[in-house]
Amino acid sequence: MDLGHGFPEWTELGQDSGLDPLGMQRPIEAIYQSLIPGISTITLRYRYYSFFSLILKHYEEKVRHPDPAIFQLFHRRCEALLALVCAHGTPELGITGTNWAAGVLGGLNGSYGASIDFIAGASPGQEAGKGYLLNKAGAFGAIYSTQMAEMGLIHFPGSNQPNPNPICSELALRLADALSQALGNVSDQFFAAADHGSVTLASLQAFETMKPGALIPGSGEHVLLKDILLGKSETPSAADFRRQHTLRMLLEAAVFFDSVPSAEVVKWHWFENAPAITQGEEPTVPHLWFLYQASDLLRMAYETILSACLTVLESAPRQRATLSVLIDEITGFANLAENQSWGEFASLQAGDAPITAAKATAAAMLEAVELEDRVASAVRLIAQVTRLVQGHSAIIDQALRANEHFLSLRTERGFLASQSDDPSTVVFARLIQDKIIKRHLWVASRKFRNQRAYTFHMEPEDGVLRYRSQFGVAPSSPRIDQALRFMRDVYLLDEKGVTDLGRAELAAA
Repeated sequence: MDLGHGFPEWTELGQDSGLDPLGMQRPIEAIYQSLIPGISTITLRYRYYSFFSLILKHYEEKVRHPDPAIFQLFHRRCEALLALVCAHGTPELGITGTNWAAGVLGGLNGSYGASIDFIAGASPGQEAGKGYLLNKAGAFGAIYSTQMAEMGLIHFPGSNQPNPNPICSELALRLADALSQALGNVSDQFFAAADHGSVTLASLQAFETMKPGALIPGSGEHVLLKDILLGKSETPSAADFRRQHTLRMLLEAAVFFDSVPSAEVVKWHWFENAPAITQGEEPTVPHLWFLYQASDLLRMAYETILSACLTVLESAPRQRATLSVLIDEITGFANLAENQSWGEFASLQAGDAPITAAKATAAAMLEAVELEDRVASAVRLIAQVTRLVQGHSAIIDQALRANEHFLSLRTERGFLASQSDDPSTVVFARLIQDKIIKRHLWVASRKFRNQRAYTFHMEPEDGVLRYRSQFGVAPSSPRIDQALRFMRDVYLLDEKGVTDLGRAELAAA
């Protein structure tokens, strides 16, 4: 079996699991990261942006020590103390370290005057489960700092500067002042407790106003947070405009559904209602969300075929099969006519309602129990998606300009278009070999070489392919859920849907 130059034959090394087994996620991530900048899948509560602005301002004014280790210890103590505050009383969701904090509070027997020493729990380098967060950078360094920088709230001076630690922008200083005004002398008490490394239950009660859910509607802090989220700064950047457009689209979707829709519902709603794009027109935010969904559907179809290959390998004698046997078996599942070209097959899949057809096919693919049904649905979905985007060459070429070694809707549309006249069975067999099996081995080998991560789901062994592990296929998470959470945090949405404040923002747009 010739898999080509450079494919390894390592065995029994390291971990045997890996995300993004075909390397198709990065171009997709690049799209949605540009559409909701300043929010990530792990930034869970928006008032953290006020909180971190406040502690950065305090550090710059009161501590101002250039040693990053001193800065790290300071903000870790503040984060651990906030976790204790948010675990006390009615717990707040989405706060880093609340599991640790709940355990600490649970051991106090409810003594109101009991003192809690959290120096050890806040210190970096603790064993798993011993501190509030294993990552030494803390929630700020590991989660929130890059997103705050994208929103224009902080700057990273660089290691060659007198003070290499992050500092507040003018906008963040305003936000810090607004929070400080809302807290009154509570902020001074909070920093005194953080510096001392201990706090009483009585003090935790006094710090309740620092919880994310305690944001006061209509306060200066609330108005600033809302406007920053919606990109309404005095000099909004291109990133601000894209986030603003996406969040207004979310408000419009919530009005349309008369509720807060799930991310999956939103993605299909935008896909089905994307505006037409004319040749030479610059792609807008709705166009890019359309492209995101098309790209993610293609990724899932490809990964479904890889998963099918692994299922066949797992059930084969000794969990091994030759490349040709594997390709033949998977090709047989696709139900393709021998005398039909790929172009003819693709033209028959969409019908008069191509998006409706793609939606139904994607659901059938993800829900199918039988292997044959999964593969047949995946092949139909590939054909449907690549035909859906036929008139979008300009936007695809502009938005998916990643290097050729990234598989994307652009590379795969070109691959299939170049073979439109070839028999569909032959084209699908090539796709399995070059775009699925060899592609996975190439991606895994690069991860092993560059990251020392062993992510092979199958591997070559003495002329055959050997099964290693299976993986799950699911839609990607493009930060929509987190954006909806942030919009709840600033009262644009509530459990019923769009609030009066949210409707006012839409009316003012």
